[in-house]
Amino acid sequence: MVSIIIPVFNSAGFLSRCLDSVLNQTFKNIEVVIIDDGSVDESGKICKGYAEKDARCKVYHQENQGASISRKNGIARATGEWLTFVDSDDIVEDDYIERLFNAIQEKGVRIAACDQVMHVEGTTVSIDKAASVILLDEANLHQRFFHYQFWGFWGKIYHRSVFEDVHFPTYTINEDYVVMAQLFSKYQQMAYVPIGLYHYMVHAVSLSHQPLSLRMFDEYYNKRWVVDFYRAHRPQYMKNAEAQLAETCIKLTKPTESTEFRTEQNVVRQFLRSHILRFLFNPYLAASLKFMALKRCL
Repeated sequence: MVSIIIPVFNSAGFLSRCLDSVLNQTFKNIEVVIIDDGSVDESGKICKGYAEKDARCKVYHQENQGASISRKNGIARATGEWLTFVDSDDIVEDDYIERLFNAIQEKGVRIAACDQVMHVEGTTVSIDKAASVILLDEANLHQRFFHYQFWGFWGKIYHRSVFEDVHFPTYTINEDYVVMAQLFSKYQQMAYVPIGLYHYMVHAVSLSHQPLSLRMFDEYYNKRWVVDFYRAHRPQYMKNAEAQLAETCIKLTKPTESTEFRTEQNVVRQFLRSHILRFLFNPYLAASLKFMALKRCL
C-alpha cells in the first residue's frame, strides 16, 4: 500500500481539486491520510465529506502546528509501506504514484522523485511522459540538492523506514530542507523520473510568495540547523550548507522602512558579521552575494 499524506490548513478553495487528483490514481492500492491542521475555513467539512464518500480517505484533526509536524503526525497515522506527500493546494498526474513506484522497483532504492511543473492558477500544461528512469548517485544527488532541487517533501515516494530517527523541525519555513538533508545523507541514491508528474500551483496565497514577516525568520533557524547537522554527520557538504545559510542571512537583512522586524534582523545581522570570513572564503557562494554580505554587515 501507498499512503498519500496531505497536510491541510485553510485550503477550502483548492482542496477538492487536490483530493480528486490523488483519488484518481491508476495505482489503486492507496490510502489518503488527511491531517487537518486546525483549519478555520470549510476545509474540515470538505475533508469529512470525502471520507464519507470514499473509504480510502482518513481524516485527523489537530490544533495548528504547521506542515512539518502535520506530516510527522501523518506518518504515524499511515499504514502503508510506502509514503508520498501532496500539498493541499497542488495536484498530481493520474499516474504519479504508478510511475514513482515502478521507478523504486526498477532501481531497487528507497526514494524516488519526479519533476514538478510550476504554473499559474487557471493555466494548463502539456506533459511529455516519454522518459526513462535515472539513478542519481551521491555526487549527482547532492549537486542537484544544493542547487535547490528535490527540497520538497512532495514529488517523491519513500519507504516508510527512511523516516526513522529523523528530526522534524517546528520552525515552519524551509522545514522540508531540514528533513531532506537528513534523508539524502543517509540514503545516497535516488531514482529520478524526469517527468512533471507533480503540479505545484502558484497563486497569491502561496506561503513562499508572501512578503517579509516574522515567520520568514524561521528559515534562518532551519538553515542553521542544517549547517550544524552537516558539520556533525557529513562535513564534506558543510560549506554547501553554509552558502545556503549566507543567502538566507542576506535576504532577511535587506533594508526596510519597517521597525517590526528590527530585533530579528539584528540577530541575523550579528550572525552574519561573526561569520563573514567563512562566507567570504566559501567557494560555493557567488561573488555578488559575498559583496552583498559585506554590505549587510555595515
